[in-house]
Amino acid sequence: MNILVIKASANSLFKDYKKASGTPPQSINALAAATPDSHYLTVWDETSMGPADPSVWPDLVAIFMSTPDAYRGYELGDYFRNQGVPVVFGGLHATFVPDETLQHADAIMLGEAENLWPTLLKDFELGYLDKRYESSTPPAMETIKPLPHQTMDLSAYGEFGMVMVSRGCKFKCEYCAVHRFFPTFRYRPVGEVVDEIRNSGLQYLELHADNLMADKDYAMELFQAIKPLGINWMAEATLNFAEHPELLEAAAESGLFSLLVGLETPAQSALDASGKRFMRVDRAKENIARLHEYQIAVDSAMLFGFDQHGPEIFEETLDFVDEIELDTCTSAILTPFPGTLLYERLENEGRLLTKDWSMYDCSHAVFKPALMSAQELEEGADWFHQKYNSLGRSAKRKVTRARNLGLMNSLYF
Repeated sequence: MNILVIKASANSLFKDYKKASGTPPQSINALAAATPDSHYLTVWDETSMGPADPSVWPDLVAIFMSTPDAYRGYELGDYFRNQGVPVVFGGLHATFVPDETLQHADAIMLGEAENLWPTLLKDFELGYLDKRYESSTPPAMETIKPLPHQTMDLSAYGEFGMVMVSRGCKFKCEYCAVHRFFPTFRYRPVGEVVDEIRNSGLQYLELHADNLMADKDYAMELFQAIKPLGINWMAEATLNFAEHPELLEAAAESGLFSLLVGLETPAQSALDASGKRFMRVDRAKENIARLHEYQIAVDSAMLFGFDQHGPEIFEETLDFVDEIELDTCTSAILTPFPGTLLYERLENEGRLLTKDWSMYDCSHAVFKPALMSAQELEEGADWFHQKYNSLGRSAKRKVTRARNLGLMNSLYF
């Protein structure tokens, strides 16, 4: 059977951000790994590879998308269905907005796909599809197959690959969908991660996890195991990881060169209220300096729109990112994606302004802020973006990065 798997992506600032910071997406590539070898598969990521080719004629199409890309996903679904090609949707948006998604699909997969996809394919080969496929039990990490690295075209990702390490998160941040989509927090066996990296031949990659350092013992075992591989890797973890000297040293020696830390605001009250009390603003500068001692770049978006944010937050945040010497920063408006606790709270409070998913791109205010107007929020976030990316500040950051990361390493950022 000929199967086309698409990561749908609409033109937006959200797409630009994902493309600039992206490695191969987990959703469509994990589906490819779970596909039996008897099928012929084409995987297409519109974020990094451009629009999918409408002239292809597969037997089945599977579409994944984020909420701001939902209408593009629906457009693709409608197109292929009008050509007589059955369409299946999976991923975050389909799971959290199932009834609407089903209007553009023959079937949807709710939650993680590895336990659902083989059954769906068998049903399809027998001539029928259920409307919904879901499982009460998430896939065991020991059973998840390595990504098909040998057939993945990494040219759209600057030759960066990705190896999945864990799924889920032990934290329950109000604005995050991870802990709602992945019902449990679990790691792959270290040996399987190491084998996949070795067999892939990758030299530059993301160790994909929503918090790689959540289990310190596991992280130390992993770092010691991958050190002999001589790879260069980046990951996501909480900033307080830097407060563990032995773990930090082991990570650096095993090839860590860039860390996404999710600092997100200088307002400690906002972090506390959103379930992120573990992130301490007053220790940010010190912890970033510790990472810089090992020439590890530190990346974090700055989110605007928490209920604790007033109009002064934009200038405060600009001063903050300068002071702590954050290497890379993107501004974004807090967005209540479907499935999050934030979405549920704001909907119950009557504060959602729209359910036009194309507006949920982190550059529009889609809810009523508590301490400013929606217009002030959008204008303030744009002001921060312009100031942060001004010629003078950009030049200053280049000098600072060269000092903190070394001249050659700093050129990557």
